[in-house]
Amino acid sequence: MRGQRTSLGPVPAGFLVPRPGLRTIFIVNLLDARRRAPRITVDGFVGVANDHDVQHAAMSDLSTLGLCLERPFDPAAAKPIVQLEIELPGIDEVVWTSAIVTHAYLTPLPGRGPDGHPRFWCRAGLRLGDSSRRERRMLHDYVIERLLSTSRVHTT
Repeated sequence: MRGQRTSLGPVPAGFLVPRPGLRTIFIVNLLDARRRAPRITVDGFVGVANDHDVQHAAMSDLSTLGLCLERPFDPAAAKPIVQLEIELPGIDEVVWTSAIVTHAYLTPLPGRGPDGHPRFWCRAGLRLGDSSRRERRMLHDYVIERLLSTSRVHTT
């Protein structure tokens, strides 16, 4: 197969040609929101607002369109859409926004909770939803500035 001419023209370089019987994905959706937004690694906190209280979560990465949160799983507070208070690390600003949980991974923790149920650690990906134009712009500027400052450090 390598180097042979097909009806579509010459076959590309050998590393792009799949081995016979190997299942591969040839089409990547370039419009996928996860590919359009630059992502930065952060060590910050996010307040997750529930009905009557705010629970804190650790933020491990942030982009202009979403973020990754980690915290102990609380089945009573688990909802597909949440309200967030994102504290931007390094500056004295907070972004209020809604977010949609796109995926969540639960990892078992040792022991049991006070109610006797097993405990889990939750790592969740969230896509940002409604927020004001000012807060979206502030988040965008923060992420881009952090990316630029990181690239300056690596190039010098």
